[in-house]
Amino acid sequence: MKYSHRFFLWAPVAVLVALLSAAVIHWFVAAGAFAKYIDRANGHEIAPGVTLHFAHRQLAGFPFRIDLILDDLKIDIAASRGPMEWRSEHFAMHTLDYGRVQAIFEAAGKQTISWTGDDGARKSLAFTPGLLRASSIDVDGRLSRFDLELIDAASSELAAASLQFHLRRDPKADSLDIVLNADDLRLSPKLKSAFGTGIKKLRLEATMRPATTLTPLLSGKRDWRSAMGAWNGAFGISGLDVAWAKLEATGSGQLTLDSAHRPRGILNLKIAHPEILATQVERNQELYAAIMDSVLKQPADAAASVRLAFKDGMAYVGDTPVEFVSPLY
Repeated sequence: MKYSHRFFLWAPVAVLVALLSAAVIHWFVAAGAFAKYIDRANGHEIAPGVTLHFAHRQLAGFPFRIDLILDDLKIDIAASRGPMEWRSEHFAMHTLDYGRVQAIFEAAGKQTISWTGDDGARKSLAFTPGLLRASSIDVDGRLSRFDLELIDAASSELAAASLQFHLRRDPKADSLDIVLNADDLRLSPKLKSAFGTGIKKLRLEATMRPATTLTPLLSGKRDWRSAMGAWNGAFGISGLDVAWAKLEATGSGQLTLDSAHRPRGILNLKIAHPEILATQVERNQELYAAIMDSVLKQPADAAASVRLAFKDGMAYVGDTPVEFVSPLY
């Protein structure tokens, strides 16, 4: 055999071996650096105001992925009234060790969320999901997109057939697009409102602008409270669709935050079938009673219009003050 023939026979094999060797070396270097980062982060802040804890970790995914598996995960988030906490029995993160910064997250087992209420008491919500996963994409060192999906959440306090949350930085405008979808939410009796315990559907499409002010938060360089305090923008609701027991309403509006972090602005609602709603709703709260008074003054054979306004810590139905509104944080 001539040497030229041997070259064309063995050269592809040599190139393949070299590529595989490079991939192996790259994975071990990337995985080793990531493992050191995770071990150092355990018990410390991974972003301003966000602290990570876990009992055990494992790395896998060779040769093209890095799979991080954590047991007994706990994430603490600093908040104004007291720390917020998320606990997960099992958690996993999957990311490629090359290309753009993109990750997929999964959580399984018992999930517990706890926080401090307005009264200073510690509150918690525990549930077991059939599926809980999320994904994120970073562009230029900041979060560009985040998607969350929860299916079949079982809890004594709150249950849901499905829940989806999507956040995307608009590449053509200085804004964040937000979409929330929820189906078949079931509240415990103590969380029951005048409209009952079942929310058949909830749809929300909104936009936060400007997004530039929130860049330090999306880059993980600023605490969320200080970032929101510096944000002087508007939360525009382009679409709201809710079916809560006998209440069926659509709406739109725009809200901002005042200096005390309370909502300020107007939300316009259209309530379908007001004649049915009037016979079903328990008029045991001022807000719902004011809504029904507004509905009953309008023709029964058409969708009723209701304006909710928020100003100086007070909620209004039309011009009627009905309820105090606490700061959001």
